[in-house]
Amino acid sequence: MKNIVVVDDEQYICNIIMEALGEFPDFAVHKFTAPQEAAAFISENSVDLVLTDLVMGNFSGEKILDAALANHPDAVVILMTGYPTVKTAISVLRRGGYDYLIKPFKLEDLKATIQRGLEHQQIKRENVELHSQLELMKVTDAMTSGMKLQPLLELIVQTAASVLPQSAASILLRNQTNREFTPACRSASNHDPAVVGFLDGDMGKCTVDFRTAVPGIVNEELVIDNKPHKCSYVAYPLISRGGMVGFLNVVYTDRFNHIKPGQLRLLSLLASTAASAVESSNQDSNLHKSYMQTIRSLANAIEARDRYTAGHTDRVYRIARVIARKMGWNSTRMARLRTGCLLHDIGKIGVPDSILNKPGQLTEFERNIMKKHPELGVRILGGIPFLRPIMPYIIAHHEKYDGTGYPHALKGEGIPIEGRLLAVVDTFDAILSDRPYRPGGDPQYAQEELVRNKGTQFDPLIVDLFLEAYHDGSINSNIIYGRAGLNLQMLNSV
Repeated sequence: MKNIVVVDDEQYICNIIMEALGEFPDFAVHKFTAPQEAAAFISENSVDLVLTDLVMGNFSGEKILDAALANHPDAVVILMTGYPTVKTAISVLRRGGYDYLIKPFKLEDLKATIQRGLEHQQIKRENVELHSQLELMKVTDAMTSGMKLQPLLELIVQTAASVLPQSAASILLRNQTNREFTPACRSASNHDPAVVGFLDGDMGKCTVDFRTAVPGIVNEELVIDNKPHKCSYVAYPLISRGGMVGFLNVVYTDRFNHIKPGQLRLLSLLASTAASAVESSNQDSNLHKSYMQTIRSLANAIEARDRYTAGHTDRVYRIARVIARKMGWNSTRMARLRTGCLLHDIGKIGVPDSILNKPGQLTEFERNIMKKHPELGVRILGGIPFLRPIMPYIIAHHEKYDGTGYPHALKGEGIPIEGRLLAVVDTFDAILSDRPYRPGGDPQYAQEELVRNKGTQFDPLIVDLFLEAYHDGSINSNIIYGRAGLNLQMLNSV
C-alpha cells in the first residue's frame, strides 16, 4: 500500500485529487488543507509520495518538501503551482522535488506524473537493494577466498548492520562444551541494556522454536529523542547439517516501519553464509584434530625409540623462540615455529634403530640413510594442508649457509629463514647433548663452534642474534637445560 499525502489550502482541489486517485486500490490517500497539519502528519507517519501546492497563504510548499525529504529520503514530492517561473522550477528541483504541475492541470497528467514518480522511487529502492546484494557478494567472496572464521563472522555482522540502517547485530555460537550460546562478535550499538543484552545472548527478549528453527521476531514501539520509533528484535538461527550452531541477532530501529520481508531475506542469506562458515570451520577443526592424533602417535614412536630426540625438540623450541622474537616474528609465525621445532625430526621414524641408536660413529652408508630423514619427514607430513607452512623447518634444517648441506645444497638466503634458524639452534643443542658415542659439551664450547662456522655452516645474522640473546640473559640455563619431555605436551596444544 502506497501512502500518498495531498496538501492544498483549497478544499475542492483536494477533493478532485482524492476522487482521481480513488481508482487506485493500492493508494492510501491522506488530504490536508492546513499545511501545518500535513507537516506534522508527514513527520509522524510513513509516506511514499507527497502532492503539495507551492503557495498556501504564509506557508510555502517548499517547507512541506523539506519536511517530507527530512523524514522520508526516498519520498517522491510533486509540487503544484498556478504561477510557474523558471526560478521556481529550478528551486523545486534543487531542493529534491521530483516534478511540478502547472494549475490547472488535467487529471490524466496528474495520474501520469504520480505513476512516473512512483516508478522512479521503485528504481531507487531497487538500487538500494542491489547495493545490499553487492555487500552480500563481498561476504560470499570473502568466504570462498578462504577468510578465517572470526574475521568472516565480523564481516557478516558489519554487513548486517550496514544493509539495515540504524541497526545493530551480533553472532552467537554454540559452545561445544556446555552447549550454551555465547557471543562471537557484535557491531557497535547504543547503550540500551535491552539491546546490549539481546546482542550478547539474552534470548528472553526473542525466543526461537528449536524444532522448526523459524526466526524469532519481536516488534516493539519505543521513544527515541522524544519521537516514536519502531523496533524489531530478530534472532535468525544458524543451521548446518550438524544442527543449530548459533544465531544471527539483529536489533532494527526505524522511525516508521518494523523490519520488512525483503530485509528478512537479506538476513536469511547472511545467516546461511555464517552457518556454512561455522560448519566448514568445524570440519577443518575435526580434520585438524584427526591429523594431530596421528602426528602425536608418530612423535610418541620417535620418543620411544630415541630419548635424545624427545628432549632435544623441546630445548630447540625454547631457544629458537627467543631468537624469533628478536627477529620480530608475529604470532602466526611463532605458532608455526613451535610446530616446526617439535616435528622437524619426524622423518627419523624411518631410520632403522641400528643407525638411530648406534653407539659408535656412523659409516658413510649409514650417514646417507640418516640424511634422508628431512625428505622422509616432508613425505610423511607434506600432504597435510595445515602443516604445509612448517615444511621449511623439516626440509631445510640441515642445509648449510655455504651450500654444502643437504638435502638440496641450498646456499645463503636461498635457504628458508626457518631452516637457517633451526640449523643454528639444532647444532647448539646437539653439541650440549649426550650421545651414545660421546658426552655432551658445555655452552661456551658450543658458542665457539657457532662462531667458528659462522658464514659457512650458519647464517651470520642468526648466530649474532643467538650470541646477543645469550649475553643479555634471554637464553639462560633454564632455557638451555629445560625439562625434557615437554614436547608432547606442547604438541597437544598445537
